[in-house]
Amino acid sequence: MKKYRINSGVNLVVLPTTQFKTLHIAIDFVAPALTSNISARSLLSYLMAVSARQYPTQQDVAQKTIDLYGAQYQTDVYRFGQTHHVRVTLQLPAPDYVDDGNDLLVDAFSFLQEMIFDPLLDGQKFDRNVFAKEQQSLINELESIKDDKSRYAISQLRNITYDVPNLQSSSAGDIDLVKNLTSESLYTAYRNMILSDLVNIVVLGNVNESDVESIIKDWSISPRRLPVLQPFYRQALRPATVEKKQYQRDINQAMLTLAMRLNVPPLDKQRFAAMVMNALLGGSPLSKLFMNVREKASLAYSIYSKWQYDTGFLLIAAGLDADKVVQAEKMIDEEILAIQNGDFEDKVVTSIKKSLINDYLSQQDSPNSQIEIAFSRLLTGSETSESEWISQVQAVTTNDIRLVAKKLQIQSRFILLPKE
Repeated sequence: MKKYRINSGVNLVVLPTTQFKTLHIAIDFVAPALTSNISARSLLSYLMAVSARQYPTQQDVAQKTIDLYGAQYQTDVYRFGQTHHVRVTLQLPAPDYVDDGNDLLVDAFSFLQEMIFDPLLDGQKFDRNVFAKEQQSLINELESIKDDKSRYAISQLRNITYDVPNLQSSSAGDIDLVKNLTSESLYTAYRNMILSDLVNIVVLGNVNESDVESIIKDWSISPRRLPVLQPFYRQALRPATVEKKQYQRDINQAMLTLAMRLNVPPLDKQRFAAMVMNALLGGSPLSKLFMNVREKASLAYSIYSKWQYDTGFLLIAAGLDADKVVQAEKMIDEEILAIQNGDFEDKVVTSIKKSLINDYLSQQDSPNSQIEIAFSRLLTGSETSESEWISQVQAVTTNDIRLVAKKLQIQSRFILLPKE
């Protein structure tokens, strides 16, 4: 992957390809994830999606995307470890498929420049009407989390799992902090983001690299001192499990969620064994939790595990009847112990490895996956080739799976129960 250094703290990666009939542009603003800035950055992504000085209304923005041959323009926020990302993306037809291809390329980047760097302002603050509307939209989104019992349970588990406040809340922010924002304070947060964030730009499509580099240089993004970023987080072992139960009306099922510490160094080769172990435990249709807890014992309507590579925790979540919570957790413990003892079939592991590799290779057919991989490499400074990734997965042994499973240590438990 070739990286162009546009300026200090401003990077560009161009991925030339004729594989797709679309052009994809993604711009990432990266800063340390802090409780004090997450809510403002999340609200910024809302405002940047609907208005700019040249496009003051959402209808104006929509009309411009129509003019760009039906382009799809989006903004979002993400968290990876202790980094927070405001991402702007634009997908449109590849310039070589339209008559005015060169003009389309310039016009697309011009639109992004206006949406990002020329917001709709009223002096030194955001337009009050747009601000108030989008602030309420974000509040509504955060309030809706409680209506989704799975999302809500996982958010509560996150809150009691992490020792640092910046990982305890949603990457979309906190309702009270969002309510306390003003158009003036949000403009201050915007200036901090534009002037101080690490900026990573990824462009994928049939484009000339030098043309893209020239356009981005014309944006004149100011140099910035690189913020101290911690894309990976590892937490010390707690001496005791933190547990919380909560009763909620208007739900019929319970949610059992568990967070287990999996102390594998971020870039260690053992991460491949952790990946296979997670798929064997609950991360695939062939997993023990799915086949045994859900299918054979009928103890859960849904159940899965997910290894969070950035923070080193393995999450287990199950939707089930309230009277089956104790029995289901007992069986989950038994399935983990079985993996730790090597009680699993080689043919299942072989099938899981094959599935993981097929999923990985299928990502090469997805522009979004390729862009995500490029962003990950820019952020972590680590790059694993396709052949090495596949060989590392294939090399995982039964003993490797056993050993990494033995590192699982439960740290927190959140149970959401229906209130009678």
